[in-house]
Amino acid sequence: MANFDEAKKVFVATPIDLGPENEQVFLVLYGTGFRYRSGLSAVSSTIGGTASEVTFAGASPDYIGLDQCNIRIPRSLAGRGDVEVILFVDGKMSNKVKVNIK
Repeated sequence: MANFDEAKKVFVATPIDLGPENEQVFLVLYGTGFRYRSGLSAVSSTIGGTASEVTFAGASPDYIGLDQCNIRIPRSLAGRGDVEVILFVDGKMSNKVKVNIK
């Protein structure tokens, strides 16, 4: 979700386009350990400080040993630019990750 800006020598977030109003867009995160959560209700997320629905958190169906978390991006975030994503699992907070919302 980033491109390297050769001139500035930094990675720049690629904007996530939320598309037409009738579409849903999901952010898929990969990590380890959250397959052992106490239940899906114990997993929550914020994007840009806005509560964002976690629709799946468990073992990745595609990558052995990785866990996957699917988060629905709220349409209210359209045009916000750089925002922080935070995942909470059983009361523990993840590291913050920045994404860009077009």
